[in-house]
Amino acid sequence: MRHRDIDMDRWMPADQGAMPPGGPAMGGWVDDQGHEIDVMEYARLLWSRRWLVLAVLLSTVVLTTAWSVTRPKLYRAATKLIVEPTSSINNNQFDAFVSYWQLDRYISDQVQVLETDRLAKRVVDQLGLASLPEFEGRKPGPGIVLGGLTVKPVAESNVIELSMIGRNPDRVAEWLNVYVEQYIAANIEDGIDKTRKIYKVIQSRLDPLRLQVEAGQRKLMSFQEGHDSLGFADEQKSVITEQVDLLTKEYAQAKAERIDVETKLNALNQLRARHVSEVAFPEVLEDATISNLMQRRGEVEVELLDKLGTYKEGHPAIKELRVRLEGIDQAIERQIQTLRLGMETRFDMVKRREQSLFENIQGLRNQTIELSKTSLEYDRLEETYLQNRRFLDDMLARSNEADLSATAWMNNIRVIEKATPPSGPFSPNLRRAVALGGVLGLFLGIGLVLGLDFLDHTLRTPDQVERYLGLEVLAALPKLTDDNSRALREAFQTLRTALMLAARDEGCQILLVTSSVPSEGKTTASFNLAKVLAAGGARVLLIDGDLRKPRLHHMMKVKNMRGLTSLVLGESQLKDVIHGLADVPNLDMVTSGPLPSNPPELFGKKSFKDLLATARENYDWVILDSPPTASVTDPVVAAQLVDMVLAVVKYGGPRRQVVADAMRTLKRSGVRVAGVLLNNVDIERDHYYSTYYYSYYHYGYDEDGKRDKG
Repeated sequence: MRHRDIDMDRWMPADQGAMPPGGPAMGGWVDDQGHEIDVMEYARLLWSRRWLVLAVLLSTVVLTTAWSVTRPKLYRAATKLIVEPTSSINNNQFDAFVSYWQLDRYISDQVQVLETDRLAKRVVDQLGLASLPEFEGRKPGPGIVLGGLTVKPVAESNVIELSMIGRNPDRVAEWLNVYVEQYIAANIEDGIDKTRKIYKVIQSRLDPLRLQVEAGQRKLMSFQEGHDSLGFADEQKSVITEQVDLLTKEYAQAKAERIDVETKLNALNQLRARHVSEVAFPEVLEDATISNLMQRRGEVEVELLDKLGTYKEGHPAIKELRVRLEGIDQAIERQIQTLRLGMETRFDMVKRREQSLFENIQGLRNQTIELSKTSLEYDRLEETYLQNRRFLDDMLARSNEADLSATAWMNNIRVIEKATPPSGPFSPNLRRAVALGGVLGLFLGIGLVLGLDFLDHTLRTPDQVERYLGLEVLAALPKLTDDNSRALREAFQTLRTALMLAARDEGCQILLVTSSVPSEGKTTASFNLAKVLAAGGARVLLIDGDLRKPRLHHMMKVKNMRGLTSLVLGESQLKDVIHGLADVPNLDMVTSGPLPSNPPELFGKKSFKDLLATARENYDWVILDSPPTASVTDPVVAAQLVDMVLAVVKYGGPRRQVVADAMRTLKRSGVRVAGVLLNNVDIERDHYYSTYYYSYYHYGYDEDGKRDKG
């Protein structure tokens, strides 16, 4: 048996799904709770239930074989067709154009045609199935043929594979060949019918189309007659364009001149409005008349200044000169008015010329637009006529082709190989059925085993105990049979050694033995452990502390009139309640005595503590058999006074959550749980133990059960 030291501080409570710090072992699988999944554990599980897997496998194989043998024999005939798009066969313009990317859809459409009731009815009629004896009294429908037919396109090709399954090998081949023949015949009929319909449609559209062409031709001719210059439109557009360019230049010059005159005239008017002399205006100074008058005025002013030096202001000579100056000023004013009037006249003339040029340009442009409209209208009428003409020619060509194709339709379906009667049955395939049954049975068997294991929430292996409880398995006690008594003795020897190693101090050790629920074998385990310890030379006191359902006195076959309760209540002395075994001199036992009303209170009395102290002074081991922890609180109270606790867990017994809750209760109370005794292990059926434990317990014995001296 394997023993591993477990650090209790490394484990969290089992209900929290904790795992040791550092994560799972390298290379292992981990479940959703963080526990390492041992693949070998599942292998051992499958091996331990190999007979169940084998039974399911054999049952499945037998059932599938029987099913295959009892099935009727079916035969399969097959043929292949090449289906070309009609456009690549007849090359008719009215056929639908089928490109490469449309090929799959075309083949898919043909597969649908092959599976129609219409085609199947043709085959039924062609074969004359209604006259066959098996159809007497009932009319055969298309399902008779379609029921065994399979149509499958071959990928990336124009090939369609057809197969038919039936009970008669000759009949399936015959029916399949007739099916292909009727498909080809129906395809030819549909092609001819399609061509005839197209021909009728074309003929119905020819007469209206001819009328449209004739009407378009008349409109075109009438338009030409109403526009004589239509043929010279391009030349006219060129001449008009040249005229527009020339007038545009003149218009720009006239506009610039108008702006110049207008600017000067406005400046002259502004001088008058501000009462400023207009003589200083450049246009006025440049006038010859103004220049002469200004010269004469200067001469008179010089003469006036000279006379004023001689004569006074009222002198006749002075008056004469003043009159002459006034006359010159009036002449200058008249000349300025003449110049202004000339500028205004010039402005009006230039403005009229500018407007005239603009109107001429617009007129020429309108002529160009009208010519363009006329040309566009002519082009539209001509395009309509030509389009209708081409459409008419195309329809005439199609009509001729349709008429020709209606009498000489080319088939676009070719048979690669005709169906032949199969040499053997297609189904049932006994080998395949057996192989399939074997694979299915193997998976069902494995699934059943794993399902049962998944539904099993008990504890069966040390790995499970350590995983869910965080406790070490000190020993695994096999189920008692006639063949494994030695293994049982060796298991108790192992338990004794483990407890001795677990003892922290020298001297007497007080051990409390408990379980989670009743019927896990704790009393029997306590009794046998006490015997093994005593047989090893230790002085052992076994106390029946189960004050709920005591059983030790039944095993010893003694009366239970006095016992533990008598001692604690002070009614008896230790020497008065001790029972011994003749074959085990070092073993003393104390029964429970009369059952108290409140056992936890009894364990809390000082007299109980004194009893344990007295026992510690006189014995090497004191074993206290207590009630199940999950049921009552007695073990928790009593465990406070002992050195360590041994938890007995029945193999495949209570649910592991119940056991985990019980162990957690002990741990929370500060009790030291030394480990687990896995009881009633089926080492013969469980491959885990038969490999690692049963062989170990037989180590050192010969075939007769005697120890090997070597």
